[in-house]
Amino acid sequence: MYEFTSQFSYVLIFVLMVLEGMSLPIPSEIIMPLVGYYSFKGDLNIEMGIISGTLGSLIGSIIDYFIAEKLGIPFLSKYGKIFGINESKLFTLSNWFAKYGIFAVFGFRFIPLFRALISFPAGLAKMKIIRFLLATFSGHMIWNSVLALIGYEFSTQWEIIISQVEKSGYVIAGIAVFAIVIYIIISKRR
Repeated sequence: MYEFTSQFSYVLIFVLMVLEGMSLPIPSEIIMPLVGYYSFKGDLNIEMGIISGTLGSLIGSIIDYFIAEKLGIPFLSKYGKIFGINESKLFTLSNWFAKYGIFAVFGFRFIPLFRALISFPAGLAKMKIIRFLLATFSGHMIWNSVLALIGYEFSTQWEIIISQVEKSGYVIAGIAVFAIVIYIIISKRR
């Protein structure tokens, strides 16, 4: 199993968090607590892990912002599913953004499933980039720090979870593959 022991680890954290910041299904709720866990073990520096994760989240959010600003609603209507956004979510987020502006961008950084998506209405509204960066960086820094510190504080529980996952990894992978196959069969029949 890969261990977080090299400088490459910080690059990996950065890349995963860029994807998370771009609204792709890479949960910060798993990545950042693992940063705390590996920091507790002495394999990572927690500050560097938080900075790597926060910069990654910020870059991903900036990408979403510019996708919305430059390509607009036609693109999001057609390809929004890639980012987990649909017309209903976009409408809801746009209303929140219209009502609360910078506070919505900051506040939504703490709400799973919507935290990355708030970048789209900010881009559509052409929010001033400095304000967007300030609210986004602040929200990501707080969120990622809290998650990493939780992982650090509860590292003994992480060891138990990780050892159980390692022991049952093949079973979990088998169940996941089976579920995917069943889903594909059901989808094809419809």
